[in-house]
Amino acid sequence: MGLLAVGFSTALPLIASAPVGATAAPGEPAPELANNCVIDVVGGSNKQAAEYCFPTFTEAIRYATDGAITNAPATAVEGVDDPALNALLGSSGKSDTGASPAPTGALMVIGIEYADRFYRGPSRTFRGFRRCTTPTTDIDYSFNLPRVWWDRISSFKNFANCYTNHYAYSNYVPPATGYLNDRPIMPIINGRNFDNDARSLRFS
Repeated sequence: MGLLAVGFSTALPLIASAPVGATAAPGEPAPELANNCVIDVVGGSNKQAAEYCFPTFTEAIRYATDGAITNAPATAVEGVDDPALNALLGSSGKSDTGASPAPTGALMVIGIEYADRFYRGPSRTFRGFRRCTTPTTDIDYSFNLPRVWWDRISSFKNFANCYTNHYAYSNYVPPATGYLNDRPIMPIINGRNFDNDARSLRFS
């Protein structure tokens, strides 16, 4: 299932997002920054996944859930404590339910990465075709972050039975955090602070 912008006029490819500090022409409204993006991943390594970005978290989650959630908060940090949103996206804790697929080829949210601590700032929402398996001895999804998101992740949340492993370099080259559940602040592992220090991800 490819990413389509049909029905979402505010969807913008990452390369078309307004740059930070952009100003409008005289008499025109200021441009909105498309800082909440959705990325589809499949099993195995994903180096060139399509990415679509939106001015608000509300629009990103509406797109990420194929319209199932239309009233998510406008900002990512508000969504962290939204009980209805978390109930629909699913628990971030591991369970023994296995890697059940999404209904009829749909995509489900597997994780959200944030540029700032405590789930604030620009976000990247990842979607996959099935839940992660319960053990963390396998790899369900892998993704090389684009250069624009190198060394920018400061917090993250998991969904769909997934934990996330953050690697300091592209192509899953360690050092790495190991598979972890939600973190409002990136951890210090073996003396290395992983705040703003990730270039590739694996989900399991």
